[in-house]
Amino acid sequence: MKPIALLPETVSNQIAAGEVIQRPASAIKELMENALDAGGSHIEVNIQQAGKVSMQVIDNGHGIPEGDMDLAFQRHATSKIQSADDLFALQTMGFRGEALASIAAVSHVSIVTRTDRENSGRQRDLEGGRLVKSNGCSTAIGTKITISNLFYNVPARRQFLKSDAVEYKHIARVFADIALAHPDKAFTLRHQGKVEWMLAAEHPRQRITHIIGKKVTDRLVPVDEQTDFVEVKGYVLRPIHARKTKGEQHLFVNHRPVNHALIHRAVMDAFEGLIQNGHHPAYILDLTIASDRIDVNVHPAKTEVQFDDERAIQAIVRSAVKRALGIHQVAPTLDFENPLAAQPVHIPTGPVLPPQIVVDSSFNPFQGQDNIDPGIKTDESWASSTKDHFFDKPIHVPGEVLELSSEWAAETATVGNTGIGYSVMHVPPHFAVTTMQRGLMTVHLPRAKRHILFSQLLAQLQGEHLGSQSWLFPQPWNAPSGMHWGSWEPRLESLGYRWELHADTMNWLAGPSFLNPDQAMSWLENLLLIDPDQAGWESGLVSQWLDHCDPMPDPCQGEPLSLVIDRLFALSNPWKDDKGRSIARLLDSDAIAAQFTS
Repeated sequence: MKPIALLPETVSNQIAAGEVIQRPASAIKELMENALDAGGSHIEVNIQQAGKVSMQVIDNGHGIPEGDMDLAFQRHATSKIQSADDLFALQTMGFRGEALASIAAVSHVSIVTRTDRENSGRQRDLEGGRLVKSNGCSTAIGTKITISNLFYNVPARRQFLKSDAVEYKHIARVFADIALAHPDKAFTLRHQGKVEWMLAAEHPRQRITHIIGKKVTDRLVPVDEQTDFVEVKGYVLRPIHARKTKGEQHLFVNHRPVNHALIHRAVMDAFEGLIQNGHHPAYILDLTIASDRIDVNVHPAKTEVQFDDERAIQAIVRSAVKRALGIHQVAPTLDFENPLAAQPVHIPTGPVLPPQIVVDSSFNPFQGQDNIDPGIKTDESWASSTKDHFFDKPIHVPGEVLELSSEWAAETATVGNTGIGYSVMHVPPHFAVTTMQRGLMTVHLPRAKRHILFSQLLAQLQGEHLGSQSWLFPQPWNAPSGMHWGSWEPRLESLGYRWELHADTMNWLAGPSFLNPDQAMSWLENLLLIDPDQAGWESGLVSQWLDHCDPMPDPCQGEPLSLVIDRLFALSNPWKDDKGRSIARLLDSDAIAAQFTS
C-alpha cells in the first residue's frame, strides 16, 4: 500500500467531489470500502440506534503507519491515486481522499490502528475535524474507527434524518451490497448489540442465500458470459418471483455496488414475455470490465459509473440473461437442429359450394317419455324433482358454462332465521347453483372460498390478533436486505410469529395458525417487503399471498354448501373478489326464458 499523500491541485480539481456523508449509511459505506482497500479479510460493523448514536467499523487490514496518521483526516489526502491518469486505472473502492475528512467534520471520531510491522498501535480522537487526543495504545493489527454524535454540529442535517427503522434499512442495504460483492470476505453486522448478520467467507451462491434468504436457493438461475469486452457473472431469480416494487436488484461493476438504468433495462428486456408489466425481476450480477473502459468518477457517492460503450454492455447483459434463462428452460427455446418442414396449404380452385344440410324427416321429438324435458322448477322442490334426470346440454349463463350431470348433489338450506328455504346444487367441478324466488344464482366456489379467506385475513390484519401455532421443527431464517424488518419486528407477534436468536441465525418457532411452516415463512417474506406505514398495505399483502399460495387453505373445509353460501353473502361485497373477478351471478326468469326462444 502506498503512503498517504496530498493530491496536487490539478488532480483534486478533476475529482467529482462533493458532500459524501448524507446519512449514517453513507459513513458506513465509506468506512467499509476503506477496510476492503486496506486488505481486510474480516470486517465488523457495530451500530447503535441506526447509527445516530454511534457507528464502528473494525477490520484486520494492514493498518495506517504512524507517519501517515496526520494526513489521514485531511481533505484530498489518499494513498490510492497520485495522478489524474490513475482515475482511469482504479483498482480500489475509494480514491478521493474525502471520506475521513467529511466524517470527522460533522461528528466525534476515534481511530485506533496498528500495522503488522509495529509492536503497538496509536489512537487519535477528533471533534468537528479538530484533533483533541493523540496517544499510543495496545491494539490488534488493523484499524478500528468509531463515529459518535453524527451531525452534532449541523443540527439542520440531523433534523432531516429519518426514523431508526428507515436509517437502519439504508445501512442494511449498504452492508448487504458490499457483502454480496465480496463473498470471499467475512462480514459481521451488529445493531444494538444484537447480531444481524455473521457471514464467513463462502461461495457466491451461499452468500446470496444468507443475505436474501435460504428459500432463494432453488430460485437462482446462474448467469455466466465471457466476452473480450466484459464478463457477466451472477444469478437471476426465476420469473415467478418478480415483484411490483424494486427490492432485490444488486448490480456490481468490478465488485463495486452501482446503479445503472440501462443495465436494469437490459435485464428487464431479457425477461420480456416472462413477467407481468410493471414487475421487476430480482438479480445479483457482477460485471468485470477493464478499468480503462469505465469512469467511476461520475458521482460523489461513487454509486454510478459510465461505460465507454454503454449500448454494447446493454446488449451483452441482455443476451447473457436470456441465454441463462433458455439454458435452464425458464424461457421457451427453438430447436434449430431439427427444423419443422412447412406443410403446403391446399387452396381450392373451383367455386365455393354451400354446405349441405341433411334433415331426418322421420324424427318425432314427442315419441317416448324419456325424451321429455322435465323443465326447471323455481321452488325448493327443484333439486329433488330433477335428481334422477341427466341434462346432456349445458345451461348457458353469461360468462359461465355449467355442465349439469348426474354427479351433482343437492341439499336444502335455510337463510339465517327467516325460515325461507332454498336449494343448493353442486355442479362439478367448481360451481354451485341455488334456487331463488324468480330464478337461479350461480356461485364460483373456489373464488367464493378465496374471498371468504381474504376477508378473514384482512380483518385480522386490520386490528385483531392472529392465532399462533407452535411448530415441531423450528425454521432457521434471517431477514434479507431491502426488507422493512425494523418496522415489522414489533408487530410480528400480533400476527402469530415467535422466534429466538441462536448464534447468528433466527429460529422461527411459531406462525399464524392457518398456515403450515412453509406457507408461514413464504408469507413472512412477502410481509417484510411491504412498508407497514403505507395506507392499504393489508389488502395488497393478503391478495399477493393468496396469488402465490399453493395449495390455498380452505376456510370452509367440511362445511355444507349452504353454509359456504351463507358465509359468502354475509360479507360486505359477495359479488366480486379481491382481483375484481365475478364470484356470483344471477340468472332470473327472463334470462332463463331467453334460453328457450327457439
